[in-house]
Amino acid sequence: MNNSTHSGNCSEEHFYDTSEFRYQFFTIIYSFLFIVGLPENIAALYFLVRSTANKRLTEVKIYMISLTAADLLFVTFLPFWIDYYYREGNWAFASFMCSLCGSLFYINTYNTIFFLAFISFTRYLAVSQPVKTAQSKQIKRGFALTAFIWTITLFFSLPFLIDNESHLNRKDSKISCFENYREGKILILIIHLLMLLGFFLSFGVVIANRVLILRKLSVDQEKLRTSQSRLKIRAFRMVFTVLIIYVICFLPHHLVQLPWVLLVLNFWQSDDCAFRKTVNDVHQVTLCLMCINCILDPILYCFLTENFKQYLKELTQSCRRKYILKSSPKPQEI
Repeated sequence: MNNSTHSGNCSEEHFYDTSEFRYQFFTIIYSFLFIVGLPENIAALYFLVRSTANKRLTEVKIYMISLTAADLLFVTFLPFWIDYYYREGNWAFASFMCSLCGSLFYINTYNTIFFLAFISFTRYLAVSQPVKTAQSKQIKRGFALTAFIWTITLFFSLPFLIDNESHLNRKDSKISCFENYREGKILILIIHLLMLLGFFLSFGVVIANRVLILRKLSVDQEKLRTSQSRLKIRAFRMVFTVLIIYVICFLPHHLVQLPWVLLVLNFWQSDDCAFRKTVNDVHQVTLCLMCINCILDPILYCFLTENFKQYLKELTQSCRRKYILKSSPKPQEI
C-alpha cells in the first residue's frame, strides 16, 4: 500500500499498513535474538542451576532462574515470528500457535518486569536487613512470589489461548497474527491499562530501591571497609543493572503504548495520517527494544557477576589441565 492511500484514509483497517519497514526489520532483529539468545540463555540457566546445586539457594537466584526460563521459552518460539515477518505479515501456522507465540511474548515481558522488580527489592533487603535476608523463610517467599507471578501472567493469557481464532485476521490473501483489534475494544483497553499500571508500579519500586540503597551507602561511607561493604556495593550494582534494563527495553514501549492503543482502537480519532504513522512506527521499534531484554538479562545479571567470572576461570583451568594431560606423552610412548 502506497503513501497516497494513507493520506486519504486514516481508518483503523489501514493502521498497521503504515509501517511496512517492520517486515525486514523484525526478521533481522528476531533472527539475531534467536541465534544469540538461545545458547546464551541455555548457558545462563545451566550456570544458575549448577551454582544452586553447589551452593545454598537464595531468593534472588530463584527469581533469576525463573527469569531465565521465561527468556528461554520466548526465544525458543522466535522462529515462528521470524517466518511471519519474512512472509511480510502472513501467518502460515495453526491459529493456536499464533495465540501461543503472542501470549509468550507478553508472558516473557511482564514476568521479566516483575522478577526484575523483585530482584531489586531483595537486593535492598540484603543491604538494610542482612541477617533476616539470610534466613530460610526468604526462600519460601521467593518460591511463593514466583508461583504467584507465573499464575497471574498465565491467567491473563488464557483468554487468548482459548479463543485463538479471534487473533487471526484474513485480508488480501494474507493472515495476520495478533494484529486484530476490532473486537472487544473495551476489554483490550482495560488489559493494556493494567499492563501499564503493572509496569510503572514495578519501575517505581526499582527507582525507590536504587535511591534507598544509594542513601544507605552514603550513610555508611565511613564503614565501607567492613565485611558488609562488598555486599552493599554488589547490591547497588545489581539494582543499577535492573534500572538499565528497564530504561533501555521497557520504558520506551510503555511511554508510547497508551497513545498507540487509543489510536488503533479509535478512542482517539485523528485525521493526521503522518502522526498516526509516526506513532505506529515508534511502537514497532519499541516492541523490538522490549525483545532485546532476552539477551541483555543473562549478560547483566549473570555473565558479569563475580561468581560467573570465577566459574569461567575454573572451567578454563580445568579444560587446560585436561588438554595438557591428553597431549602429554604416555609412559609407553616414552
